[in-house]
Amino acid sequence: MIMKKIYLTLFFILFIGSAYLAYLRLEFTHSLPKLNNNKFEVNGTPFTPMVLNYIVSWQTNGKDYWGSPTADYGKLYTNKQEAHNALLSEFELIKELGFNTVRIVGIGEPFIDKELGTLTFRLKINEAKDTLINLDNTIIYKNYFNSIDEVLKIASQSGLKVILLTKLSFGHVSSSNFLEKITTRFKNNKTILALDLFNEPLYFGVPEKEKKEVYAIVSAWNNIVKSNDVKRLTTIGLVGVREVFRWDPNILPVDFISYHPYEYEPEQVRNEIYWFGKYTKKPWIIGETAIPADNDSIPYEKQAQFAKKTIQQTFYCGGIGYSWWQYKDVEWGFYHANFMGIINRNGETKTSTGKTINGTPKPIIKQFKNINIKANSDSCLCLNNYYNYSESDSFRIVGVIIDQKNNPIEGGVVLGWNEDWTHSYHTITKKDGSFELLGSYPFYHWIASATEYTTIRGDLSPDSASIHNKMPTINLGKLKIKKLDLY
Repeated sequence: MIMKKIYLTLFFILFIGSAYLAYLRLEFTHSLPKLNNNKFEVNGTPFTPMVLNYIVSWQTNGKDYWGSPTADYGKLYTNKQEAHNALLSEFELIKELGFNTVRIVGIGEPFIDKELGTLTFRLKINEAKDTLINLDNTIIYKNYFNSIDEVLKIASQSGLKVILLTKLSFGHVSSSNFLEKITTRFKNNKTILALDLFNEPLYFGVPEKEKKEVYAIVSAWNNIVKSNDVKRLTTIGLVGVREVFRWDPNILPVDFISYHPYEYEPEQVRNEIYWFGKYTKKPWIIGETAIPADNDSIPYEKQAQFAKKTIQQTFYCGGIGYSWWQYKDVEWGFYHANFMGIINRNGETKTSTGKTINGTPKPIIKQFKNINIKANSDSCLCLNNYYNYSESDSFRIVGVIIDQKNNPIEGGVVLGWNEDWTHSYHTITKKDGSFELLGSYPFYHWIASATEYTTIRGDLSPDSASIHNKMPTINLGKLKIKKLDLY
């Protein structure tokens, strides 16, 4: 009888131990967001990020500080609980509108003094006054990360994952230390879908870097992340096709690429998405896109149709997530930026739990619910204006891009500028490596590359153009680029 009790006790201990180990295995292996066969998984279940960009700023009362909806969304919160309640209400609404992730912009991006290498973040006191805090000691870092964690918990409470945007700087120890600290502090945090290491290097990655330099920089960043939080997903937000000259998507050692195409020319976004799908060798999502709509100059329906078409194009072309810029209309002084929100600044909206939101959802919100579009290369559209979005007819550059063995390169990118570098157009090379770049003004400068190849550039004299088919034309001949050697 005693032996039977001993055996039963041992069996019970072993059973409980095995169950606990299985729980730990599930908790720490499957609960963190990951990529499996180039698709997102959360808790072992397929996950398609439908992302809304949302700006969180710092607010202070002089004693404490906290994450708050940006005052650009219409209200300044001078009370911490009020600010957090507003975040909870708006995050709940975002979830109800069909999104499952927010890309949080602002609070993870300290300002870097390029000369001193110091890091600071700005806190708003009131409408007319703000202050700076230096990230220069353990206590300040602790409070800073705790405040970020409060925002992450509100997102989690609302059923949302978070892509957290950071701001890093090239060659500054303080920036590397920041990345090390934030990845250590949020190790195994299940709310964070990914760390977005750098935003739009085409605009903010100055001074310009060559591809080898870019590879080394991003490798160092990614190594810091993985050494502190090995399973943490990383991404970088690229403007789009034009990043190929330096921040080439296929050389960046991150887990997935986030593209930010915008409609500066007709059908630019769907055309760029076609290129992303055809030439990006790692998983990718749309990390930002939008067109504005105020239902006056631009009807709400046009914005909704843009979302519908670009969502379809993204998933048909092999994208694994889609993001909209941004949550709410703002007043930044120019139309294009002011009216991109999915929420306008008029009226009030109630969430399903009765919380009140300032503003009213636009018709675009119907496009974000129940997305279930499978990759289908036959439905990934190559539009008629893929090679020249604006189809201008004032000036032309032609030529062929080849590799070291004189083989044509398809999918290469050629860009031309006006004389003072303020305006540009780009085109894509065809299967035979040929290109025809059309412009509404003479080109004075050009640059050419292809993914995983070197970049070459040169200047032009428009006076040397010959007339071909009634258009001034310069033939650059055969442009040879080399396969990139990163080591």
